[in-house]
Amino acid sequence: LTEMSKRPRSDYETGDDATRAGLDPKSDGGGLLAEYIPCRTFQGSRPGYYFKLDAKGPGYYLDKRARSGRTSHAAAIGAVAADGAAASDAALMPPPKPRAPGPAVQLDPDELLARAEREAFGGDERLAEQNATLDEKGLRRMVLAFERRYAANQTARLKHADEPDKFVDSEVDLDEEIKRLGTLAGYPELYPEFCRLNAVPSILALLSHDNPDIACDALVLLNELTDADAVESSEEGGAALVASVKENSGYELIYECLERFGGEASPEDQAAIGNALGIVENCADIDVDAAVDFCAAAPKLLKWLLKRIGSKKPTDNNKLAAAEVLAILVQTSDENKKRVGELGGIDALLRAVAPFKGKDPADEGEREVLENIFDALVASTMETDNKRAFVENEGLELMLMMMKSKRSCRTSAIKCVDYALTRCPAACERFVDILGLKTAFSVFMGKGFEKLRKSAGLEAVQEEEERAVSVVSSLFLHLAKGSERYNRLCAKFVEDEHAKCDRLAELWAKYSNRVKAVDARLETRTDDIELTPDDLYVERLGGGLYTLELLSLIFASVFATGHAGIRQRLLLQMELHAGGGVDDEAGADAERVIWSRLRSVRNILETHAENIGGADGEEERVRRRAHV
Repeated sequence: LTEMSKRPRSDYETGDDATRAGLDPKSDGGGLLAEYIPCRTFQGSRPGYYFKLDAKGPGYYLDKRARSGRTSHAAAIGAVAADGAAASDAALMPPPKPRAPGPAVQLDPDELLARAEREAFGGDERLAEQNATLDEKGLRRMVLAFERRYAANQTARLKHADEPDKFVDSEVDLDEEIKRLGTLAGYPELYPEFCRLNAVPSILALLSHDNPDIACDALVLLNELTDADAVESSEEGGAALVASVKENSGYELIYECLERFGGEASPEDQAAIGNALGIVENCADIDVDAAVDFCAAAPKLLKWLLKRIGSKKPTDNNKLAAAEVLAILVQTSDENKKRVGELGGIDALLRAVAPFKGKDPADEGEREVLENIFDALVASTMETDNKRAFVENEGLELMLMMMKSKRSCRTSAIKCVDYALTRCPAACERFVDILGLKTAFSVFMGKGFEKLRKSAGLEAVQEEEERAVSVVSSLFLHLAKGSERYNRLCAKFVEDEHAKCDRLAELWAKYSNRVKAVDARLETRTDDIELTPDDLYVERLGGGLYTLELLSLIFASVFATGHAGIRQRLLLQMELHAGGGVDDEAGADAERVIWSRLRSVRNILETHAENIGGADGEEERVRRRAHV
């Protein structure tokens, strides 16, 4: 420190700007001002100068716009020679730009707004343009700029294929233009013009770009453009964009990105997979046919999704997205249901849900993944061949284990059993053979409903109740009458002093009252909408008529066994619940009393028979009507 104190200070350290500039501090102002005074830090304002970092370095530069004249020059020179501390105390700004003489020019509002936007963004016209309202003219400029950058990058890559340093700048420029196109997501009404400008093929081509960062940017852009929030205000624009993606082989290219980044070795790869799955989901939401078209164009997509949800990796956003996309693709297309079965997807889905037979999901994300996998499994079992695969792969056994465990997956397991037994005699027989009746009737009787109501709400309770009714009705419908399995089913209504008969009558009265409430609402509605008989029937089905029809089938099937104890108990319960209109007149014969009590059930069965459709073929329709 002593040696440093003895060292003579430099001009920079003394701040003697006049000396550094070659000026005489004692000059009377007759000399010329220096154009540049070096100074590393700002030391206060200096008349005639402004401080900035320019080509010569940091320092004070002569303000050539300031008023000229010997007086001002002399004043400035005097100020430069003045005491440095006094000069630094001043807080003067550089002199303003002189106003041009002449009359004021009147600008229209649009020009004034444009000028204000430029000034708001520091004079950066490019930044101002990005934040301005986009129109067709601006879109054309944006697309043209993107095409130029893309062409320049392609040319540079071809010319300097082995010298990345020579084309890296063009890729930086291309990256900026891709991100600028993201502005279009706020203007879906411009999508048709965007497609007309033929920009979609170029964007899709970027998905195969050698630079993975460019491909990732293209995925982000497509995901933003097809997002549901983006296309909500213009369905036509969204449809035009999805159609253009399809026409230019976009579905195949998006699947190739799933394969390219499928290792998910880095956060960038994980983000790319998330965006690719988002595009698939968005396209399926915009265009229902996209679910079929995607799997037709990329046949391995379903296999990739099944593999991703079955991986042992911890649950993350991409696993959640894969499960959701798989559920959407399978639920919206019968062809995709068949493809899942052909790919061995039933076994893969059962393996994916098997770990939860003895535990609950760890968090909300894992719970949602499980629900989506069950949705895909349930939808797949609607296909006849997949029902057989479900039985062969011991799906019923797994579902029974889940129902007995009373975990959070119980409701989904009951739903899966319901779909598997519907119109499948082999599944019904297998269900009885593996002792499923006890578990099914446990739910039918409402055991565990109070706990379920507290944990999952009344909707979950109602769903389990309706699913249990559907399971029992499928067993009555598809088990051979008079067989050992059928007799075991009927025997359940004798157990525990006919407790199942009591529950059956209770549920029938409950849903009958619901349907009556719907009928009353339909009769007193005040809107002017004209409903056809089919519309009215659908409304009643949604209000509880469907479950009431199934209960009536069970009631009639049990009553038709001819068992005296079952008949007597059902008639007694119908009287207690006032569901049959009992005739108490003295001397009434037994047949008239029975008819009076069963009239409501017969009416429901007749309505059901009249509305059995032929979706499953005329033979099945005739068989079901004959059964009723």
